Amino acid sequence: MGLLDFLFKSKKKLNTEAAQVRQSSTSQTIVSFSGDFMEIKSIGFSGLFNKSKSGEWIIGWRDSVEQHRQGNRERVHGRYVLYNAIQKRITLQGKLERPNSGSVANNGCFSIEDSHFGGGLSGTFYVFTPAGKELIKKRLNANIHNSGISNEGRFAICETLFNPKNVDSHQLIAFSIEQGNELFSVPTKTELASSYEFIENTAHFVVNIKNIGKFRYDSQGSFIDAEKYDAAQLNCNQYIKVLGAAEKMLNEPSLSQGQAKAALAASIRARSLIKDNDHQSWKAVALKIQGMAHENLGNINEALSAYDDALKINPKIGIKRKADALRKKLKRTRL
Repeated sequence: MGLLDFLFKSKKKLNTEAAQVRQSSTSQTIVSFSGDFMEIKSIGFSGLFNKSKSGEWIIGWRDSVEQHRQGNRERVHGRYVLYNAIQKRITLQGKLERPNSGSVANNGCFSIEDSHFGGGLSGTFYVFTPAGKELIKKRLNANIHNSGISNEGRFAICETLFNPKNVDSHQLIAFSIEQGNELFSVPTKTELASSYEFIENTAHFVVNIKNIGKFRYDSQGSFIDAEKYDAAQLNCNQYIKVLGAAEKMLNEPSLSQGQAKAALAASIRARSLIKDNDHQSWKAVALKIQGMAHENLGNINEALSAYDDALKINPKIGIKRKADALRKKLKRTRL
């Protein structure tokens, strides 16, 4: 069955859990926009929205109905609305327990998250056709951080937050909408993404990390841009990220001399980024990592000096044994 047949000719029953209603009227609907919000007074709807790249389709959602509170609750479903801006009419209305973060493709297919009633760590990710047919449904035992759909409606993605039970925790999950299946579910290799992009001809999924850059996963979930991501973190202007990337690099079993030198340069630069009124413990961390890099490069005197300076700031930083071992090593070499 072709994609167009799949999307528009299927006679299967529409999803009932989402309580969807198609708009039968051909009359035009007036919609107003203000910042990130849309309002359709004729149906008593107001909420956040996203537009398709073409501008034709708009998906709006509200985590509760009017006169009821949003957020964690046990009842009162939220609403979502699919609007065609060219035809100026509502194409679809629906209800979910707590709808959030919708995205819509140029063909009108849209994704939306359901945060569920109650305070548990769970969520469901959906993709629907503009007629309301369910194409993707993924229930997760973790809260959903973010999600998206590709411009042509071929792929979708969602990302989960931390779950202390490690069930669906910090997962990046990609879907083929054409095939109606999950392509991969892998632990996230980066910090949480602010948005997603899709390279549809190669089935690559791009995570956009704020102030860091854009990085690709392939259709099997392999993190193609791992080296690019490490380099971007080392060279950014956020010292916490710089230090985290440098320490991670120094702990790699296959650490090279070039990587140790890069980590050393990054730790020294990170110290220059730490302002005097920032927490002093970060200066201790920078000195610790600087010492680790020197130690890996065989610079024993420099490593010990950095460790001692770190211990002066924070005696509990966890490198006293390292410093004592280096001190003994230096004594032996001087005998």
